[in-house]
Amino acid sequence: MPISRIALVPVILTLLCFRSGNAVPPAPASAPLAIRIPAWLEHEPAGAVATSDFHVTIDGSEAPVLAIERPSDELILLLVLDLTSGDLTVIDPAKAALLDEVRKLPQTTYIGLLRAEDNLHVIKDPTGNRDDITGEIALPAQAGKPGLLPSLETMGHIGDAMLNKSPVRVGIVYISDADIRNYREDFSNPVINSSDSHDLSRRFPEALVHEKVAKLEAQLAAQQTPLFIADLGLNSDRLNQAYHNGLKQLAEDTGGAAFFSPSVTEIPEVIHKVINAAQSHYSLTVSVPEHASARLQIRLTGPEGERPLSYRTHLLLPRR
Repeated sequence: MPISRIALVPVILTLLCFRSGNAVPPAPASAPLAIRIPAWLEHEPAGAVATSDFHVTIDGSEAPVLAIERPSDELILLLVLDLTSGDLTVIDPAKAALLDEVRKLPQTTYIGLLRAEDNLHVIKDPTGNRDDITGEIALPAQAGKPGLLPSLETMGHIGDAMLNKSPVRVGIVYISDADIRNYREDFSNPVINSSDSHDLSRRFPEALVHEKVAKLEAQLAAQQTPLFIADLGLNSDRLNQAYHNGLKQLAEDTGGAAFFSPSVTEIPEVIHKVINAAQSHYSLTVSVPEHASARLQIRLTGPEGERPLSYRTHLLLPRR
């Protein structure tokens, strides 16, 4: 399918004006409300998959599948680099693995490249030119503070604008090696009263991480673009464990997934998993029943009644 279906080059730049607190404009009230649901099948069917092969209910009511985009169809991959550790034993194998995965992607995949260090920056608008993308990835990592958490909402706005603009799949992929202690925002929850053994800040040092994740969950509840994270940070202390658990929750809430590398030797496999997960998803356009609640409960079965391996089960509707 030609790139003309996408026509999204201006969007990634224009949408960077969105910041926390701004919402994607809702669809006109007169338009039938439809949502996009990412899904994966455990076993690929022998023949072509049609809309009639999927059965969807929303809040218990039938929800017609209007269109389907398959893993072989076009994909906009919004690749966000957040490599700030300065540890070349992590960064070098991560970049080598990422370069390999990018080169193997099918020509139906168009990659937009961004960096999240300190602030979100567009490096390359979506393109099928692999040399443009790999050349930028190969450049030395930028010094700075991690930007994964602060940029999530903006990236969601960009991804959803692309989903609304063209009938293509869109996925957001972060490659990060952040330590939660290196963010500009302090998540360390320092002890308030060192002489009080019952001080809750002693017992729950990760409380600020949980609070941040909860705020982001509320912000991303209506995001329809699946989020994928490859976290390559090797820190396993209590605070970073809470951070990793939060990343996993945020990704899964959008229908995506997070993958973690406990050692340097596993970095290539983690990079492969995150790119493959984004590349292999189906995107279903589903009509929302007229009297559905604001927080949709979604149930989905695939071809021959098979339950998909993974799909999002909840979505907060934008105000109509």
